[in-house]
This record gives sequence, C-alpha cells and structure tokens, in this order.
Amino acid sequence: MKWRNEQIYHLRQARPLTEEDQQRYFDNVVSKLYDNPKPDQILFSYLENRRSSESSESESSHCRVASEVGDAKGVCIGYGGLVHINWIDRNGEISFIMDTQLESEHFAEHWSNYLTMLKAVAFDDLGLHKIYTYAFDLRPHLYTMLEANGYKREATLKEHCLFNGEYKDVVLHSLWNDRYEVINYVDCTRKQNLDILALRNRDDVRSWMVNPEVIPEENHFKFVESLKGNPNRLYYAIYKNGMLVGTYNLTNEGDGIWERGIIANPSTQGTGQTEKWERQILNSLPSEIKAVLAKVKQDNMRSIKYHEKLGYKEQSRDNEYIYYILRLHE
Repeated sequence: MKWRNEQIYHLRQARPLTEEDQQRYFDNVVSKLYDNPKPDQILFSYLENRRSSESSESESSHCRVASEVGDAKGVCIGYGGLVHINWIDRNGEISFIMDTQLESEHFAEHWSNYLTMLKAVAFDDLGLHKIYTYAFDLRPHLYTMLEANGYKREATLKEHCLFNGEYKDVVLHSLWNDRYEVINYVDCTRKQNLDILALRNRDDVRSWMVNPEVIPEENHFKFVESLKGNPNRLYYAIYKNGMLVGTYNLTNEGDGIWERGIIANPSTQGTGQTEKWERQILNSLPSEIKAVLAKVKQDNMRSIKYHEKLGYKEQSRDNEYIYYILRLHE
C-alpha cells in the first residue's frame, strides 16, 4: 500500500489507498485466487535474501519470487505477477512494483531479475503464449530495460488514458513464448503416443525412413515400454501450442557420440520451426554428449540443405546415404 501510494503517478490507481481499501482487496480479491485453477491474476512477493541485517545492496543479496502461500522467508522488496490473464488466448499482463527507495539506483536490476523469474513461471509452468506490459508513457527508462530483456515495443496507444486532467499515451511491450515443449516418450499420455505413431506412419514420412514399414499400435507401445530405465536411448515428442511438430531420438554410440533421428511434421515444412526446436534441444543437451551423428538419403535435397545449415559436417557417403557429424564439445 505504501509503495503504491508513493508511486501512484504511473499506476492505474485513482486515489491513494487506505488500510481499509487494502484489507478489502485481500479479503475480497486475493483470498479467492487460491482455490481457482485458472485465476485472472497470479501474485508473488519479490524477496531479497540478505546476507546480513545491514545489507540491502544487490551485490550482497540474492532475490527470488515467492508465492504468497507458505513461503515467507526473506525481506519483501517488491511484488507483482501476471494480471488480466486470458486462459483462452494464453496471455497475461505483467505487473511489478518495487520498494520506492530502490527505484533510483536499482530499477533496471530488479526489473530484469523479476522478468527473468516471471518468464519461467509464465512460459514453463503456465504454458502462456505471450506476456506484455501496459504502461503510461511516463518512464522511458522502463522501455530501455524491457527491450534489453528481449521485449518488443508492440504498440503505442495515443492519448489512451486520462490522468490528472491530461491524456497520456500507453505503450505496450510484449514477449512471446518461442520455446517448444519437449516430452520424453515414456512420460507421454496415450493420446500423445498415438499422435507420435500417426506421424511416424504417414506415407510422406515413411518414404524417407530406413524402415518404411507401417508400425502397428501394439508394437509402438511395447517399444515405449522398452525405453523405460534405458539411459542409452532417448526419445522425445516436440509440441507447440498442443500440436505435435516432430519427434527426436538419440542413441548412445559410446565415447560421447550419439546417433540422432528426427521426424518433422510435414505440415510445418517451410516455416522454420524444425530448425528452432532442434536448436533448442541441442542447446540443452548435457556436456557428456560431445557429438551427434545423422544420416540423410542422397536424394533428399531438402534434408541435406537443412543439415548443412545447422552445422552438420559430412563424414562419408555410400550409394544411398550421406553420413554427418555435428560436434558440440571437444
């Protein structure tokens, strides 16, 4: 309440809050959020874990976000979260306010910390597609910091809000979820495994495979069962917005070298999606995987160009295949 009243100039708040206002807000709004599986806002305290009672500088402290429920350690130096959440279109507005005393020297630092943690909540935990800020055009240093964190200035709404007798522009900055959901076959639902099988058995997929035969459903589920507890064979389904966009598998060949297999959903051809999700997977592989092998049929020109663009180097070829290697670590 204190921080909001001190910073009312940039908030959508008509007048200073009283203790009664604040208590009503917690009793009538916040308390009802806990039991709602899809609330229209999710709020966090922004806590500083100080190394000493005198320390308030970021160099001697570590910040984190904490739910209002069951996690109250540390010193609260800010709060916020996601508000106006639209669960159908999967987007939400970012809200954040910090201790007024920290704004002059630590504004960008704490905003950046908070955005990093909130991004993980929004995209990894909640599966949102987009998060955005809606701000009166009063603090240009906010936009510099947002853009440094990957946010794009999406729109300026001219004279959109009446504030203190004057119309103010509103600036929207947005960040989109460009990450793909990567699910181990053994963790997939039955429906997801049937999606995998249907993709694998498509005529336009099988024609480029070493084994072009149709795989029966029973055989597929036996295969998935055989993967459990096998650390040398890793199979993944890749989803984007509920759609299976491909599959990816790695087989341990020894000495840090793994052979890779890939299937891209033909409906995503030409969109650049396959390159994005394979790069995401490659960037997340453990350091123990030093190189990835691949082989491509010599008449599959699209796949040859794709592998060369990704950095795969030709090792050898025979009458049918070109054999590639992608070195990740020395």
